Amino acid sequence: MNNKGKLKDNLPEENRFKSFFKESGFYIAIVVGLCALAAGAVYFSTNQILSDPEPEPYQVQENEPQNDYGLDISQYDNNFDNEWDQSSIVEEGIDSFEDDPFIGMEDLSPGESEAIENAEEAPDINTTNETNPLEMNTGPREEDASVATTGQAASIAEDAATEDVVLAVVRPDFKPPVAGKIQTEYSMDKLIFSPTFNEWRTHSGVDIAAPRGEVVRAVGNGVIAEIKNDPRYGFTIVIDHNNGYKSVYSNLVNDQTMQVGQEVKQGDPIGAVGATAIFESAEPTHIHFELYKENKLVDPAAYIDFPK
Repeated sequence: MNNKGKLKDNLPEENRFKSFFKESGFYIAIVVGLCALAAGAVYFSTNQILSDPEPEPYQVQENEPQNDYGLDISQYDNNFDNEWDQSSIVEEGIDSFEDDPFIGMEDLSPGESEAIENAEEAPDINTTNETNPLEMNTGPREEDASVATTGQAASIAEDAATEDVVLAVVRPDFKPPVAGKIQTEYSMDKLIFSPTFNEWRTHSGVDIAAPRGEVVRAVGNGVIAEIKNDPRYGFTIVIDHNNGYKSVYSNLVNDQTMQVGQEVKQGDPIGAVGATAIFESAEPTHIHFELYKENKLVDPAAYIDFPK
C-alpha cells in the first residue's frame, strides 16, 4: 500500500496532472458548468435591465383610483371623504347654515329672529294638494287671454276677407265722367303705340274722347282727396269714394273751382276737358281717366259701362 503512494510521488510531473484530472475531472466539470450558468444568468439579467425603458414617474397603475390628470390619489381618499362629510361648507368666508339654521342669528334684532322662525315653521303652500287661494279670482288666465287674442285676430282677418269679397263681388255704381267713347284702352300687361312718343308703351288708364271744354263729372259720391298739376298728365283731380275706390281725372283745364276735402255727388261737375297732358299732347282731345281699387290700379272698363 505504501508502495502505491510512493509510486505516485515518483511519477513525472506531466503524469501527475493527467492522473489528477482523471480522478477529479467529473467534479471539475460540474463546478465549471455551474459557474457558466451563473455567469449567463448575470449577463442576461443585466442586459434585460439595460434594454427595458425606465417606468414613467406618473405611470397609472391598474385598479388604483385616479384623478383627471392620471395621478394616484388613493392616499388622499380617506382625507377627501372626511372633508366632504362635513355639512358646513365655507364659501367666500361665509359659513352655510345647513347644520344649524340659527347660526349667526344672534346679530339680528328680536323682531327679525322671530319673523325668521315663524317663516320656517309655516307650512309650504306650494307643497299642499289644496288649491292656492292666491290663485283664485285673479282674472283671466294666460291661456284664456291667448284664446281671446287669437279669436280677435281671426275675427279681424275674417272681416277683412269679407270686405275684399264684397268689393270684388259688388260692382260700384259708377257713371262715365264724359259721354265719349274710349279712344285708348287701359294696357299695363302689353304695349300699345303712343303717337306722342312714337313708340310702344304701357297705358295706366283710359283716354275718353271729348271736345275741349266739355264738362267732366264725378263718377260717384265722394270727397276731393287731391288736386295737382301732374308733369305727365297735366291738371289732375282725385276723388276718394270711401268704399275702397279712387277715381283720377287728368288732362283737365287748369282752374281752382274745386277744393280739397270738398264733398261731391255722382254727376257733379268737377272740371272741363283741357290739353295739359304733355305725355298725350299728340292725341285728339280727351280726358285721361284712371281707377284705383284698394290703392291698386285697375282697368276702368271693368267697373264702368262706357259707350261703345
